[in-house]
Amino acid sequence: MQPKRNAARRNLRKGLDLIFVHNPVLITGLALAPVIMGGFTVKNGMGLSLVFAMVTIPVLVLSSFLGMLPEKIPQYVRTIACAVLAALMLIPARLLAGGIAPNLFDSLGMYFSMMALNTVWLVCAPSCQKKKPQWALWDGVCHSLGFFVCTLLISLVREFLAYGTFWGGATALPVKFPPAAYAFGGFIIVGSAAAALRWGIDRAQDIGRLVRRQQKKWRMGR
Repeated sequence: MQPKRNAARRNLRKGLDLIFVHNPVLITGLALAPVIMGGFTVKNGMGLSLVFAMVTIPVLVLSSFLGMLPEKIPQYVRTIACAVLAALMLIPARLLAGGIAPNLFDSLGMYFSMMALNTVWLVCAPSCQKKKPQWALWDGVCHSLGFFVCTLLISLVREFLAYGTFWGGATALPVKFPPAAYAFGGFIIVGSAAAALRWGIDRAQDIGRLVRRQQKKWRMGR
């Protein structure tokens, strides 16, 4: 029973790390392109997050079930099955995301179709084949939460800087810096956010190590 509990704790921690410590946009860069190209309004950010979740979560769960199949089934067959499901999930995702951000697909262009082959599930699917479905689902949810938090914040900043608006409505302090809505402006903002998050993670780890050292000294001194 205890080994199972320890394994569950490890899986929970690893999943939570995907939100910040291994964020798919700011840290690993696995989902960078859609955010750069389409995440320049909050509506677009919400639409992107919805599409990402509707593609990534089902594919990782399917990958877990495919891992239960006999080993003689080639890996490329499993990958093709995941790609087909991802492509099919774009259909309902487009319908739902279109209700939030009608201009999202014009902004993304070919990058919308590329969401079906986003690097997150391509990289994570093989490891999910070794996990139980519930933990593959947990990974997908945490990846999606990390993508949502990052994309929403970046989209908010870019919309405010470029148009002086929030969710399409004018703000009390209108700012006009149109380059923030362009791809090169997105790279600069995302790069700055990635550096800030990396700095915060490093400082948090330093504090954690310091606390553990102090606790060890305290125990030795008792």
